[in-house]
Amino acid sequence: MNEIIVVDKLTKKYGDFLAVNNVSFIVKQGEVFSLLGPNGAGKTTIVEILECLRTPTSGVALIKGMNVKDPSEVKRIKRLIGVLPQEFNAIDNLTVYENVELAASAKGSRNVKDILEALGLWEMRKSAFSKLSGGLKRRVGIAMALVGDPEIVFLDEPTTGLDPEARRETWSYIRKLKKSGVTIFLTTHYMEEAERLSDRVAIIVRGRIAAEGDVRRLVSEQGGKTRLIFEDLGERAAEALRGKGYEVEPITDDRTVVKVSDKSEVFEVLSILRGLSIDAYPEIHHPGLEDVFLRIVGSKISERGELI
Repeated sequence: MNEIIVVDKLTKKYGDFLAVNNVSFIVKQGEVFSLLGPNGAGKTTIVEILECLRTPTSGVALIKGMNVKDPSEVKRIKRLIGVLPQEFNAIDNLTVYENVELAASAKGSRNVKDILEALGLWEMRKSAFSKLSGGLKRRVGIAMALVGDPEIVFLDEPTTGLDPEARRETWSYIRKLKKSGVTIFLTTHYMEEAERLSDRVAIIVRGRIAAEGDVRRLVSEQGGKTRLIFEDLGERAAEALRGKGYEVEPITDDRTVVKVSDKSEVFEVLSILRGLSIDAYPEIHHPGLEDVFLRIVGSKISERGELI
């Protein structure tokens, strides 16, 4: 795939504060690329530089080969992109259709009906924006970002503050966007969101990239082992598993974790336990991006986007 965004040694300072520190990555055409990190990590600053809203202190940021610092190319870049900002809001007393039409007129576009139908908003086109649920409001925001058929869509924390159902609905529309061939640049502090939607991610903490790459590769290489969590396993069984080379650790008084490398070892662990006349049915926790983040950064991210 072609490189549609290239960021090289990008830095942004506000006085003595270093918001973005020597950041480099690429985004390939047609993929979902996520900047994953806690609040204050520099995600929004990077996005706003790529959207030509902020000027970097140093370094290079290119959109289809065009430099975001070149005033002669900014207008062309803005025609290529659609934007859903983190603090998105539309005009409350306008209808869904009117808000999207307003965005379309700013881009010289006429595809309002097509966008509303594609996002399941046509039936509620006459509803006032102020009367919509949080999930529907974000969907309107996506619609406003999509008018003009952008090649790249920037979604800055698109599901922050949404309930689980609205979040899943938004994920569904992001997947549809990708299938249509749009390149999606996503910022998020939700591990599950990044893992479910992204082809590749860059983990950013305190303005620096801590890890970057294909999601599956990162999880495979740095996510650690699969964990089998047993209730009331007992010391005899634990010692038998340790004797076979397995990592066995108590996590509470009555819960024990056994770490395995692959599916065959899951069956071997259960076979060992059956040989001891123990019929156990563990919870199985496969490694994910949260494990990668914890291993690299040494912290987790709370639901509110803070390091814990």
